[in-house]
Formats: sequence, structure tokens, C-alpha cells
Amino acid sequence: MARLPDGVHIKRVVNYLRRSREDAERERRTGEDTIALQKDLMDRVLREYGLPYDQLIEIGSGERIDTRPVFSQLLREIADDRYNCIAVKEISRLTRGDFRDYGLVYELLRQKRIFILTPYRLYDPKNANDLRQIRFELFLSREEFETIRERMQGAKYAYARSGKFMGSTPALGYTANPSTQRLMIQEPEADIVRLIFELYANGRSAKEMSYRAIATYLTELGIPSPTRRAHWNAQTVKAILQNRVYLGEIRYSTCTSYAARRLAKPAEEWIVVPRAHPPLISDAQFFAVQQKIAERAKPSTPGNRQTSELAGIVRCKRCNRRMVRHVSKGTTSKKNGEKTVRLKEMLICPTKGCACTSYRDVERLLLEALRSIPLPEGGEHWQHFLRTYRARLDDSPQQPLEERRLRYLQQQRKRLQEQLAAIYRNFELGIYSEQEFTHRRQSVEQERQLLEEKLAAQNAASPDEIHQTERHDETTASPPWAPGKEHATLLSLYRSLAYAPAQNRLLRFLIDSASLSVIRKGKRGKPAVLELTISFRPSDLTIARFPL
Repeated sequence: MARLPDGVHIKRVVNYLRRSREDAERERRTGEDTIALQKDLMDRVLREYGLPYDQLIEIGSGERIDTRPVFSQLLREIADDRYNCIAVKEISRLTRGDFRDYGLVYELLRQKRIFILTPYRLYDPKNANDLRQIRFELFLSREEFETIRERMQGAKYAYARSGKFMGSTPALGYTANPSTQRLMIQEPEADIVRLIFELYANGRSAKEMSYRAIATYLTELGIPSPTRRAHWNAQTVKAILQNRVYLGEIRYSTCTSYAARRLAKPAEEWIVVPRAHPPLISDAQFFAVQQKIAERAKPSTPGNRQTSELAGIVRCKRCNRRMVRHVSKGTTSKKNGEKTVRLKEMLICPTKGCACTSYRDVERLLLEALRSIPLPEGGEHWQHFLRTYRARLDDSPQQPLEERRLRYLQQQRKRLQEQLAAIYRNFELGIYSEQEFTHRRQSVEQERQLLEEKLAAQNAASPDEIHQTERHDETTASPPWAPGKEHATLLSLYRSLAYAPAQNRLLRFLIDSASLSVIRKGKRGKPAVLELTISFRPSDLTIARFPL
């Protein structure tokens, strides 16, 4: 039986087994179980010393410590003084990561005096020669790994330049030929890709389809996603529509990894091989879709380029993520061939399956809450609030141009007209009672009357008069929403701004939190039932619930 050197006291040993890249390659060639061979070898060594031991097996071959969970666990247990000896086939099995991993393992071995037992010798970190050999072995394993990786990467570059597929998973509709490493069309998945391009290019039933609409349609058809999930999402559809692999093109080395992040490389460093495999989509159809994507990405109206009224304010009650405004343009064809283009504004939670409803319905809920809160007449706290907001508004660099203000007012007038028409339609369908119809109609009519007065004043004033009026407003006493005015409300303050970014700044200043829950979605003429919980910043202005 082998004896330990004098002065060496081993309390507890852990036998660490790991399959290296060379072992994995050897298993592919010979079919041997390299882990079993390691285990037999180290069992014999430990029996010779008569040492009891625990055993940990790492199946994967990760480059960094954080990709090797078993070894990460081992380091934590060593730091907690559970072991003071590691039995391993060779020191290079401990780490091949970057120099941070190298330093972490080395310092732990040195500071805790962790012995390393190999089939050939025992290393003692307290011995200067052994410690130097440990440093050398760790450094050498790192350099050996870098050499192997550079050789493999060079081979991949050469194969990619010849048009071979060097990625991990082929795009939907393709499979990699194991003998030639080139992509081949795979049916029926290829038909799914063709369907996606067809739906986006030509729509369905004479209606345009967005990414989200296509994702919903594919989910309803029961077609599994590229990751074999039951539900599709809009980003997956978008990625497929923009993937040039469907033109027969191979792209490789477009990104690099740094600190667990993927960073895009400059385009001149990419490896691009056209016509490397059979195309799934024709050039004409692919570039027609790209042109349509670019056109849809452009703001459809000048107002879409500015901050919307509810930006960053409303959160989804279910997942607490901020909801975002989404504007889509749809085309409806009539029987006579005439096409009508309409804009659809939605407030959407980014989490799949969460709240999604009409943007203007949520704004109306919030405005009803503002309408119900009168401005107190006097009061130091409220006067300080208004003075502070007025100062913030004056200091803001986002003051609107008059042309943009006029365009915005015209957009608001069109929205109110559509809203009024919807109220009459819901009354005719029996959705609204007579009392509810009267209340909603009067509310919209009052809002529209105020808007028409602003438009008339805006159109009548010359640029010089407008400038003088603005200067006069800044220097004169109280603004039109100041305390003491008859029937003054927060809604009158909101409406007096008549410009979305300024209205958004006011709401952000007023509201501490707002969460939305969709109780029932609007469908077939029935309005949505929403629940909006709003908490205002002044402590005496809190609304717990405000259903539509």
C-alpha cells in the first residue's frame, strides 16, 4: 500500500471525473466509455493509499467554470472546508477556462492547501516546487485548449467559405446533410416557411397580416414553432421573414462572444456565401417582403414619431411589465374593389398571453379618473404641486412647434369622430343602455367642442400672435388651470396641453402607478371590460379601481 509523505494529513478526498473534448472524440471513434476508464484508474490509485473518498462526475466539457455545474459545486464545498484533497486523472481536468477561472482555482488551491492526487504523484501547494508545477500545468492546459480551439475555428472558417453549414441548428425548412454538411430543403417544414412569406406578402382574405397576426394564425392551425412549442410569437415570424438563408445564402462569423454577451461584428468580417444551397424563396418574393417590412417600419403619421400620452405609465397587472403602444396599418377591400386604410392603436403587454386592448379605451379610463378629481381651491400643498409642474414644463426641451400642434389637434378630432360613431353603433346594437349612451355621448361631445375651439383659435392666430401669446402666458399670473377657477379639474389641465409629449410628462408627474387588467376582450361589437388601478402621487388622490 502506498504511503503519504511526512507532514501530509488528508482528511477527506473527492474524486473528480470529467469527460474532456479528446475523450468525446475518442468515444466517437472507438465507442469506449472514457468515464468508466477514468473511474477504474482513480479507484485503483485511491485504494493503494487506503483513502475513503466521495465521487463527482461531470458529463459535459465546458469551457468556463460557470458552464460546469458539478465543478462549481465542488469549488463551493472546498471553500467550506469539506475536502482538502482532489483526486483527478490530470491537473488539466480542473480548468481550461479564461485567466479569471485559472486565478480562482489556483488561489483556492494555494490558500486552502488543497492537495491534488493524480495517478503519478501527489501535489502539495505548501511545497514551492509542487506549487510551481501546479501553475505550469494549469497554464499549459489553458494554452493547449486555446490551440485546439484556434485549429477548430480555422477549420470551421474554411468549411463555411466553401458553403458548408457550420451552425448548430439549421433554419426552419432545412436540414444539414451529415456527409456533405450542406443544407437541404426539408418538407413539410419548408411549406410552413413558404406560407409565412405568402401571408405577409399578400395577406389573408384580402386583409394585411402583421407578425403577430401570422403567429396567431399558425398557432391556431396547430403548427409547432421552430423550437417545437405550441405557440408562435411575432419575433420568430419576423426573424424568418428577414433570414437570408432562404435565398440559399450562408452567413457565418457575424457575431462574437464577450463576457457571456453576443456582440455583432462589422459586416466586412462576415463570411457570406451566396447560392450555397437550394433556395426556398425566390429573389423577387424575398425582396418584395423586405421592402414591405421597411415601409411598415416607417411612422405612418407624424404623430407616431413623438412620445405617446401613456408611454411608460401603464403596467400589466398580471406580470407587472410596462405596456407599450403598438400601431398597425390595415387595408380592407370592399366589394367594388375600393380599399380602405385604417390605423389600429393597441396597448400591448410584451409578455405573451398577457393584456392586449385598445389604446384609446385605456386612455379614456384614465381621463375619467382625472375628470373625477377636482382641483382644491387654495391649499399650500396643491399650489406647490402646480408651481413645480409648471416649472418642469417650462424647463422641458420638448416644447412643440405650432405646425405639429395643429396636426395633433386634427388627429384628435378624427379620433373623437370615430369614437362618437362607435358610441352610436353600440347603442343601436343594444350594447349600451339609454342612460349609458347619453352619458358617453355627452362626454365625447364636450371633449370635441373644446377641441374645435382650440382648432379655431389655432387657425385664426398668426405666427407672431402665437409667439406673443406664449410669451404673455409665461409672464402673466395664473394659467387657465390654476386653483380658484370654476370647475377646474386635472382633466382640464391635461386637455389644455393638447400635445402628446407634454400630456405624457404631466401624467408621469401625477401618477405613481397604474396597472391594467383585461377582464373581457372586446369582440363582435361588444366593448372590452377593463380594470385600471391608479395611484396618484399626492397622498389624498388615490383610486383603487376604475372599471370601464
